[in-house]
Amino acid sequence: MLLAKAIFLQIGLKRYQVATFEEASRMFCVVRDKADEGASRTPVPLIVDEHGAVIGHVSYNGRVWTGANYLPDNQLLYDNRLEG
Repeated sequence: MLLAKAIFLQIGLKRYQVATFEEASRMFCVVRDKADEGASRTPVPLIVDEHGAVIGHVSYNGRVWTGANYLPDNQLLYDNRLEG
């Protein structure tokens, strides 16, 4: 799903422009695997707009959810388990 406005994957102080939630998920997984830090030492990867407003976050397993942190009622925006 291509989004109409610019979105960014923000991990700690680094920000990467992405076009889709799928791209944000894939990029996070690459960064996560290169860092080899584990979930407890990995900053929450946020998906933000050009103004820094939070759209969602990527969980450690690569799924994209609404909100800045996981809550039971968050909606799944992208499920990387469904990739072909």
